[in-house]
Amino acid sequence: MRKTLTILISLGFGLISCKSEKKYSDFNESDFYEVQGIINYVNPTSDPFDSPTEKNISFTYFLDRPNPKTGIENDLEMFEAKNGYPLIVLVHKDDENISFYGRVGILENLNDKEKAFLKNHFQNEMNKIKEKTPEYNYNALIKDTITENQTDKK
Repeated sequence: MRKTLTILISLGFGLISCKSEKKYSDFNESDFYEVQGIINYVNPTSDPFDSPTEKNISFTYFLDRPNPKTGIENDLEMFEAKNGYPLIVLVHKDDENISFYGRVGILENLNDKEKAFLKNHFQNEMNKIKEKTPEYNYNALIKDTITENQTDKK
C-alpha cells in the first residue's frame, strides 16, 4: 500500500511539473513579427466531437533560407486554409523556433528569394491542377483568371 501511494504521488508531481505547450495567448502581440509561409498540410483533429473547422496544420516559414523552419499548430479553428496555401506566420522576436499561424495571405514586403519561392510554388500547384483538369476546362480557367487580372490592373 505504501509503495502504491508513493508511486501515485510521484506520478502526480511528475504530471503537474510537465510544461504545457506555449500558446499565442501566453505572449504579447508585440513579441512577434510576420514572415511569409506555406501550409504543408491541414488535417481535421482526431477527436470526432470537434467542430469540422478545428484542424491541425503544419507550415513552413523563412522560405528564403537554405533550410526553412517548420511549425505545427494543433486544434486551430479555421475555415480557409488548405494544403499549399500561402500564409503569414507570426515568429517570436527572441526565439524564431516559436511560431504561430497568423492568417492566410501574402505579405506585401517580400524579398526577391521569397518572391521566387512563391512563384515556383504556384507554378507547381498550377501544373498539378493542369494534370487533373480536362484541357478545355483548364484553358477556360486560365483565360478567366488572366482576364480578371488585367481588368483589376486598370
